[in-house]
Amino acid sequence: MSKTLVNAVLLLVLGICCASTTAAADNPAGLYVGGAIGQAQVAAVANSASFSPYGSDAAAAFKENHSAFKVTVGLRSTSIVGAEMAYIDFGHPSESLFNYPSDASIKGAAAFGMLYLPVPNVDLYLKAGAAHLQSRLSGVVPYLPICAGCAPPRFQQDRANTSGAGGAGAQVKFGALAVRAEYERFSAAGGNPSLLSVGVTWSFV
Repeated sequence: MSKTLVNAVLLLVLGICCASTTAAADNPAGLYVGGAIGQAQVAAVANSASFSPYGSDAAAAFKENHSAFKVTVGLRSTSIVGAEMAYIDFGHPSESLFNYPSDASIKGAAAFGMLYLPVPNVDLYLKAGAAHLQSRLSGVVPYLPICAGCAPPRFQQDRANTSGAGGAGAQVKFGALAVRAEYERFSAAGGNPSLLSVGVTWSFV
């Protein structure tokens, strides 16, 4: 994981935790929208039995970090309870599978219930819910003879599933604007992507 991003998140969390009381306004109910950027870890597994004409049972794993983003809309129904929906794009990293170049992508939507902890001067929160993620893994079919000048045959695995997701974060409010840092982890077919991000939200109160 990028040391620059980790350091940025740590500095933001430190700044949030040291924020003054004047920056931590009341938390009335209201609708908000937001966005965030960060670094995701994308993981996937390819089993050549699903695409090799020779029925090979060889498997290879893909795990790579990549820049990511998300957009959110949420409703804080009380000072301690809320709900949030997000669209997340985990990026499009490239790696090597079966000693050939390959690439992967994961994106989708998530819905969370939010629990805000009653901590002075800062919002600490936990989130749990479900995500519907679509993943794509592509690369070169291994163990096939390749003629000179011919493009190697490629495979593509598309998967979609709905499963659990959760995370935790911290935010500090400056009126309608809030700055937050959070970590989220998801379950997905072939891997368990995660996202470390920093972002902002704007409340309509």
